[in-house]
Amino acid sequence: MTQESNKGYALKKGEGSQIDFRGTKMTVKVAGDQTQAGYSLIEMIHPPNIGPALHIHPTGAEAFYVLEGAYDIHCDAQTYQAGPGDFVFIPTSTPHTYQSCSEGGKVLVLTPSGLEQYFAEVADTLKVGPITWDIRARNRQAVRPGIS
Repeated sequence: MTQESNKGYALKKGEGSQIDFRGTKMTVKVAGDQTQAGYSLIEMIHPPNIGPALHIHPTGAEAFYVLEGAYDIHCDAQTYQAGPGDFVFIPTSTPHTYQSCSEGGKVLVLTPSGLEQYFAEVADTLKVGPITWDIRARNRQAVRPGIS
């Protein structure tokens, strides 16, 4: 199905743009360019015990709705144990990270617009070589890693 930014659409289970990001299987349900840069919506299936480094999103909030498995989601000084049906909201510019449980998990993530482009670029680059600082620098507006 072709998705135009000015038309509504429906996706069935498993449909959407696919990204394999370091073992995490992502299905982009709505890309930032379809929401006039409002947000992106990505379904993520994580292997066991995996998650990103502590980071912030200076251009927008992030939210997690757990579909399967369990996650430890760290938001500023708070840690939330989230299971199926649980929701966690991360305000803009708030340091956060998460880790999937020992069985892995599936989560629907509402992200700042365009983050899916970064994931796709990194995934494509990893197929041919290591990640460069140029790729990370181009994404500084969406994700800021290494927050202490």
